Amino acid sequence: MNLSFFNGDESRSGSKDFGKPQSRTSRRNFFDGRQWTNILLAANVLVFIGQSVSDGKILYWGAKINSLISEGQLWRLATSSFLHANIGHLLVNCYSLNSVGPAVENICGPKRYLTIYISSAIASSAMSYWFSKAPAVGASGAIFGLVGSFAVFVLRHRGMARGTDADLKHIAQVIVLNMAIGLLSQGIDNWGHVGGLIGGAAVSWLLGPAWELDGISRDGRKVFADKAPIFSLIRGPPK
Repeated sequence: MNLSFFNGDESRSGSKDFGKPQSRTSRRNFFDGRQWTNILLAANVLVFIGQSVSDGKILYWGAKINSLISEGQLWRLATSSFLHANIGHLLVNCYSLNSVGPAVENICGPKRYLTIYISSAIASSAMSYWFSKAPAVGASGAIFGLVGSFAVFVLRHRGMARGTDADLKHIAQVIVLNMAIGLLSQGIDNWGHVGGLIGGAAVSWLLGPAWELDGISRDGRKVFADKAPIFSLIRGPPK
């Protein structure tokens, strides 16, 4: 599952800071707003090392293998996204995650970001399980979910943040490019990509953020509130 992604720094125009300056001079800033991205990158690398020293046992234990999932080994729907077929596969997905992950983590916050990532990974494997008989591994389905999440954020906040039309055009190009690569190449699970994309978009729509103008402060500043659907579901209908 190979991916080509944009650089995450270019997509910060969609964040809730709406153009807040970002300093790149501090070493600490490398970890600001991307803690879970760093953890996920490290996890992918460490698991790949484990695959190598275990002589493939970890790969067999966690890969998406339909017959074994049908027998009840449901953990494979999640674990397969942390496994990779070879070093090139790992490097491409780590590059993609490092490109898109920090922007989405900065937008969503760490808890929502991790939920979207894991949910997208499971949705990717589930779609692949239903429509593809071939075994599959790789983080690209989860990464496609992050792209879907970013697309939902941009669509929700069109007119609120600058450059959203350009962001949407770029997202569409990324999706079309990677789908085309998948169709023209062997060994790429496009069903997994589609599942991850849909899963990430759906979870992001539910969890937000969904910023809406909530009023004007005394000093004239606009006040925004997060009106994600999940909050309405938790509170229930008004009495």
